[in-house]
Amino acid sequence: MKKKRNLSLYQKFALVIICVGLIPMGFLSTVMMDRMLKEYGSSLEANYEQAVSYVSIGLDNMLESYNDVSKMLCYYSYSSEGSTPLNYMPFNNPRRLLYGDGQEGYTPQMRRQRMDAFLRNVQSVDFSIVACHFIADNSHLQESFHYSARNTFLRDEDLFRQRLQFENLDRTSKKLMLFPSHASDYYTQSAEFVFTVGRNYFDLAQTVGATDYIGTLYLDVDLDQIARLCSHMELGEGDGIYVVDRDGNCFYAQTPQKKGQKTVKTDCRFEESESQWVVESPYGDYGLKVIAVIQKKGVFARIQSMQFMMYGVLFVSFAVLLCSSLWFSKRLTQPIRSMMEQMSAIESGNFKVRLPVAANDEIGVLSRRFNEMSQELETYINKSYVAQLRQNEAEMTALKSQIYPHFLYNTLEIIRMEALELEEGDRRVSRMIEALARQIHYMIGPMKDMVPLKTEACMVEKYIYLLNCRTAGKVQLSMDLDGMSGRMVPKLILQPIVENAYVHGIKPLSGTGNIMIDVEAENGVFVIALLDNGVGMDEETLKKLRRFLDSDEIGIKNEHNWQSIGLKNVHDRIRYLYGEEYGLEIISTVGVGTMVRIIMPDLEGSEEEQDDKDDSG
Repeated sequence: MKKKRNLSLYQKFALVIICVGLIPMGFLSTVMMDRMLKEYGSSLEANYEQAVSYVSIGLDNMLESYNDVSKMLCYYSYSSEGSTPLNYMPFNNPRRLLYGDGQEGYTPQMRRQRMDAFLRNVQSVDFSIVACHFIADNSHLQESFHYSARNTFLRDEDLFRQRLQFENLDRTSKKLMLFPSHASDYYTQSAEFVFTVGRNYFDLAQTVGATDYIGTLYLDVDLDQIARLCSHMELGEGDGIYVVDRDGNCFYAQTPQKKGQKTVKTDCRFEESESQWVVESPYGDYGLKVIAVIQKKGVFARIQSMQFMMYGVLFVSFAVLLCSSLWFSKRLTQPIRSMMEQMSAIESGNFKVRLPVAANDEIGVLSRRFNEMSQELETYINKSYVAQLRQNEAEMTALKSQIYPHFLYNTLEIIRMEALELEEGDRRVSRMIEALARQIHYMIGPMKDMVPLKTEACMVEKYIYLLNCRTAGKVQLSMDLDGMSGRMVPKLILQPIVENAYVHGIKPLSGTGNIMIDVEAENGVFVIALLDNGVGMDEETLKKLRRFLDSDEIGIKNEHNWQSIGLKNVHDRIRYLYGEEYGLEIISTVGVGTMVRIIMPDLEGSEEEQDDKDDSG
């Protein structure tokens, strides 16, 4: 039978990677679409700039034609009847037409007829000219002339002057003047909007350099003239085209909301933003510029619909890929999670766990190898680790059996020497024996038992009492447990160090000195410091002692003569209990004294704290 071939884990991942290839495709599509949008936007903006430039050029050409029309009065040479030449000197026609110089019997009626004929002639030049006006306001003549082919008569002279701000007119200007668009309601109530061009005329029949103001010619031009120039620019929703002067006055405004209407705005200011373009032409020869405000949303609407459709396809593809990845990941990671749970069981000491083998791919191979490793590890632990534990227990037993006779030997020696010097019947011997009995009772039991720090300190006090019975109370003991008397510590770790401090530090100074015990807990470390003011040690002796403490050999009486076995014993027990980073630290200076620091982990909870909790409960 042909063996069925299963897909390997590598092949499964390869299939996933092929599917994940959609992500680079999506990224590439997004980059390309963004690039296309930018290129499309740049092209559109360039087209709008070109269109605005064409409108601006057309506007200048239109105003140039009105500039020529406004000069007609200078060479106008026809009578009101249109048949008899007036033979006026062309350079001073305005004066002759107004004042009738050289003509007898020139009456105001004749002046009005000829001015009306002139204004009709001007309006006939261009059909976009709605009305013509001439206002003479000087020391010789104050009179106004108006003509409009679309309206019979001027309704409100004052309103006309107000619309054109005649009182603020620059009467020295010799160029074509432009006036912002306004309503021509000085003819009718529902008048249309127009913009006005004007030109000043001067009296040239005086001395050279003297030009007295005669009057101003005004031409009202229909805004449709500008609208026709802007008609080729298609506007979208929110777009607008504006014609403004240097002061921000609006001559023409067209928006989709009021398309086909002539609207007027003043003080037009536009700023480009994330949502709109502002395309402006330079100011033309007559001080006007064209502004196109284009909303990007409308411009990009069509191409963005295509972009959204592409994103929709990518989203569906990614959703399918995500669901497939989750399903595949679950099937892939479930055996790995089971393996991690079994590893936790092995960490707790259970080496009999086994993983089920459900496939022939890499996960199945890994499960079989894990089972083999677990079995081999169980065998190894039984052979090596258990044997090592028993060896450690044997060494701890040796240490315990070693410290007991050491302690008893020194204590009995003190009592023996005291008994030799005392008279028969002295009761101090009995108290000393009682103190010894309590210390022997304290030592009975497993060495690994933990006791409160206050119990260990009490045993040190009894030891100092026995010691002072021999030295006449010359050793002073002071302790500051700083509220941590309930902390649990290994049994019998203070007395060997206190004994070492007396024998090697204080005893050489005639047995007189001080021993201080202090505690502190910080950053997870609990430290008991024992200080004496004995003779101290030089650097060479201190190095030998440190090498002895770090050695693997257990001290024996014949080699070390009991001199440092107490320190070694305490150091080794703490390292066995808590680890290599803990133990004793010794600092000493000749003539100053010695400090031994017992460094242990700061285990949370104490006997006193537990009692408090029990009481509060």
